[in-house]
Amino acid sequence: MDRLKSLEIELHQQAVRKDTKRIVELLHPEFIEVGYSGNTYDFSSTVKSISGLPSNFEIYSQSYEFVEYAKGIVQVIYLSANIDEEGNLFRHAKRTSIWVNEGDNWKMKYHQGTPVAPFEKSNA
Repeated sequence: MDRLKSLEIELHQQAVRKDTKRIVELLHPEFIEVGYSGNTYDFSSTVKSISGLPSNFEIYSQSYEFVEYAKGIVQVIYLSANIDEEGNLFRHAKRTSIWVNEGDNWKMKYHQGTPVAPFEKSNA
Protein backbone atom coordinates (compact mmCIF):
# COMPACT_ATOMS: atom_id res chain seq x y z
CA MET A 1 0.00 0.00 0.00
CA ASP A 2 3.02 2.27 0.40
CA ARG A 3 3.34 2.34 -3.39
CA LEU A 4 -0.22 3.62 -3.82
CA LYS A 5 0.25 6.25 -1.13
CA SER A 6 3.39 7.48 -2.88
CA LEU A 7 1.59 7.61 -6.25
CA GLU A 8 -1.28 9.55 -4.70
CA ILE A 9 1.16 12.03 -3.16
CA GLU A 10 3.06 12.22 -6.44
CA LEU A 11 -0.11 13.53 -8.09
CA HIS A 12 -0.14 16.34 -5.50
CA GLN A 13 3.29 17.60 -6.57
CA GLN A 14 3.65 20.67 -8.76
CA ALA A 15 6.36 19.11 -10.96
CA VAL A 16 4.13 16.11 -11.74
CA ARG A 17 1.08 18.29 -12.38
CA LYS A 18 3.06 20.18 -15.02
CA ASP A 19 4.25 16.92 -16.65
CA THR A 20 1.42 15.83 -18.95
CA LYS A 21 3.29 12.66 -19.92
CA ARG A 22 3.48 11.57 -16.27
CA ILE A 23 -0.16 12.45 -15.62
CA VAL A 24 -1.17 10.28 -18.59
CA GLU A 25 0.95 7.44 -17.17
CA LEU A 26 -0.79 7.68 -13.79
CA LEU A 27 -4.41 8.09 -14.91
CA HIS A 28 -6.41 5.29 -16.49
CA PRO A 29 -7.79 6.12 -19.98
CA GLU A 30 -11.32 5.60 -18.55
CA PHE A 31 -10.61 7.89 -15.58
CA ILE A 32 -13.56 9.71 -13.98
CA GLU A 33 -13.42 12.33 -11.24
CA VAL A 34 -16.21 13.78 -9.14
CA GLY A 35 -14.57 16.99 -7.99
CA TYR A 36 -14.81 18.99 -4.79
CA SER A 37 -17.32 21.17 -6.66
CA GLY A 38 -19.54 18.19 -7.44
CA ASN A 39 -18.75 18.42 -11.15
CA THR A 40 -17.71 15.31 -13.05
CA TYR A 41 -14.60 15.22 -15.21
CA ASP A 42 -13.26 12.67 -17.66
CA PHE A 43 -9.68 11.75 -18.55
CA SER A 44 -9.16 14.52 -21.13
CA SER A 45 -10.61 17.35 -19.06
CA THR A 46 -8.70 16.21 -15.98
CA VAL A 47 -5.35 16.08 -17.77
CA LYS A 48 -6.00 19.56 -19.15
CA SER A 49 -7.13 21.07 -15.81
CA ILE A 50 -4.32 19.53 -13.73
CA SER A 51 -1.61 20.99 -15.93
CA GLY A 52 -3.29 24.42 -15.82
CA LEU A 53 -3.22 24.86 -12.03
CA PRO A 54 -1.25 27.82 -10.65
CA SER A 55 2.41 27.18 -9.82
CA ASN A 56 1.93 28.07 -6.13
CA PHE A 57 -0.72 25.36 -5.69
CA GLU A 58 0.26 23.02 -2.81
CA ILE A 59 -1.60 20.07 -1.31
CA TYR A 60 -1.26 18.49 2.14
CA SER A 61 -2.63 15.00 2.86
CA GLN A 62 -2.94 12.67 5.86
CA SER A 63 -4.87 9.78 7.42
CA TYR A 64 -4.49 7.30 4.58
CA GLU A 65 -6.63 4.15 4.53
CA PHE A 66 -6.62 1.35 1.98
CA VAL A 67 -9.35 -1.10 0.98
CA GLU A 68 -8.40 -3.94 -1.35
CA TYR A 69 -11.47 -5.12 -3.26
CA ALA A 70 -9.71 -7.71 -5.38
CA LYS A 71 -6.21 -8.44 -6.55
CA GLY A 72 -5.13 -5.30 -8.37
CA ILE A 73 -8.07 -3.09 -7.30
CA VAL A 74 -7.52 -0.81 -4.29
CA GLN A 75 -9.41 2.15 -2.89
CA VAL A 76 -7.32 4.85 -1.20
CA ILE A 77 -9.12 7.15 1.27
CA TYR A 78 -7.50 10.18 2.92
CA LEU A 79 -7.89 13.78 4.05
CA SER A 80 -6.40 16.64 2.05
CA ALA A 81 -6.27 20.40 2.09
CA ASN A 82 -4.69 23.14 0.06
CA ILE A 83 -1.86 25.09 1.68
CA ASP A 84 -1.74 28.89 1.48
CA GLU A 85 1.42 31.00 1.34
CA GLU A 86 1.57 31.20 5.17
CA GLY A 87 1.28 27.41 5.53
CA ASN A 88 -2.37 27.43 6.61
CA LEU A 89 -4.71 24.69 5.45
CA PHE A 90 -7.88 25.55 3.54
CA ARG A 91 -10.36 23.81 1.22
CA HIS A 92 -10.39 20.66 3.37
CA ALA A 93 -11.63 17.47 1.72
CA LYS A 94 -12.02 13.77 2.19
CA ARG A 95 -10.70 12.12 -0.93
CA THR A 96 -10.98 8.68 -2.39
CA SER A 97 -9.30 7.10 -5.38
CA ILE A 98 -9.65 3.71 -6.97
CA TRP A 99 -6.44 2.34 -8.42
CA VAL A 100 -6.20 -0.61 -10.78
CA ASN A 101 -3.06 -2.57 -11.52
CA GLU A 102 -2.37 -3.20 -15.18
CA GLY A 103 0.71 -5.34 -15.56
CA ASP A 104 3.35 -3.62 -13.47
CA ASN A 105 1.63 -0.23 -13.48
CA TRP A 106 -0.95 1.20 -11.11
CA LYS A 107 -3.41 3.63 -12.72
CA MET A 108 -6.01 5.79 -11.02
CA LYS A 109 -9.42 5.00 -12.51
CA TYR A 110 -11.67 7.03 -10.20
CA HIS A 111 -11.22 9.97 -7.85
CA GLN A 112 -13.59 11.99 -5.69
CA GLY A 113 -13.17 14.92 -3.35
CA THR A 114 -15.87 15.80 -0.81
CA PRO A 115 -15.74 18.98 1.32
CA VAL A 116 -15.28 18.35 5.06
CA ALA A 117 -14.90 20.47 8.18
CA PRO A 118 -11.42 21.88 8.77
CA PHE A 119 -8.94 19.55 10.47
CA GLU A 120 -5.54 19.97 12.06
CA LYS A 121 -2.34 18.52 10.60
CA SER A 122 -1.54 15.08 11.96
CA ASN A 123 1.32 12.61 11.66
CA ALA A 124 -1.21 9.83 11.02
